[in-house]
Amino acid sequence: MNEIEVRELAPSEFREWDTLVERNQPGTPFHTSDWLQIYRDVLLRDVRIYGCFRNDELVGGCPVFVKNLKGILKVASSISSMTDYCGPLINESSSSKTGRRVQENHEILNSLREFLCSQGFDSIHLKFSPGFEDIRPFTWNGWDSKVHYTHYLDLKEDVNDNISRTIRRDLKSATGAGLETRKWSNPETYYGLLSKVYERQNLKIPLPRKFFEKVFDLMRKKDIGYMFVSETPEGETVAAHLTLYGKNSTIGWSSARDPAFSLRGTNALLYYNEFLDLQSRNFEYMNVMAGNIPRFAEFIMAFSPRLVPYYSVTLENKRYSSLKALYKIATNAKIGIVPSNFY
Repeated sequence: MNEIEVRELAPSEFREWDTLVERNQPGTPFHTSDWLQIYRDVLLRDVRIYGCFRNDELVGGCPVFVKNLKGILKVASSISSMTDYCGPLINESSSSKTGRRVQENHEILNSLREFLCSQGFDSIHLKFSPGFEDIRPFTWNGWDSKVHYTHYLDLKEDVNDNISRTIRRDLKSATGAGLETRKWSNPETYYGLLSKVYERQNLKIPLPRKFFEKVFDLMRKKDIGYMFVSETPEGETVAAHLTLYGKNSTIGWSSARDPAFSLRGTNALLYYNEFLDLQSRNFEYMNVMAGNIPRFAEFIMAFSPRLVPYYSVTLENKRYSSLKALYKIATNAKIGIVPSNFY
């Protein structure tokens, strides 16, 4: 088997990378060079796309955010603020033999793993997209692993057959109050709602206004997604979803509801009508990213989705592990070191 070369991609190779993302099922909008460029431009993040080549053909790779922490630690992660997963991708083997396919896939991942380990990172954290199932080239080589969950709502089935009585009551309440839903493209509206959510919890919003403006620009220019909103009869937007397009599917990226608007059913109506809209456009399923937070998971289960696991792997050297342990002990001391979920 030909040796795999791993190196950082040049900007001139980003189109080839985006083709790989589009061609492979675990590829998502989060992997694309356009999406990663927003983090680079707005947040000034050090974002690198490492590509795996066999005979000069791009056959895999992984985007990585690199951070130097106070000049002490150098960490790498495939995720950043409000990007829950964006891990390695591989060009799946076309061999008809299972053993050969596994061998070729593992060769790509092992080469990527060895390359990352050679870059002098104190910590490496990779979170794979749902659908990427074989992470053994990492776990077999001492990386820690963790399972996460999302929900897939089957849009080939009748939505009305699968909703709970609670959702039916909520829908009746929302429609009785005159709430309506529609698509709308307005970053100010969304940022305003999201700000209220975080202010209510005395938290800082994780991304600046400019980031959302760039995302909305990308939605308009390249049709990567849309915003779906719920409005009162007076035209006030009280809830919104930002949804991205996947492959025969969509990804519920971010949602926000005005915490001062207490009417039951606001989110239920928004999700329900969005599901019906996606069905009318022949999407197969929606990835509702609500599986890791109990109250969100409980709500979305009322629509009878399928629970889907996805995985992350982490490798930390002794220095990083020791400093992380000290951080946990001295949680009230400002020592300038952040935990492994910094990104």
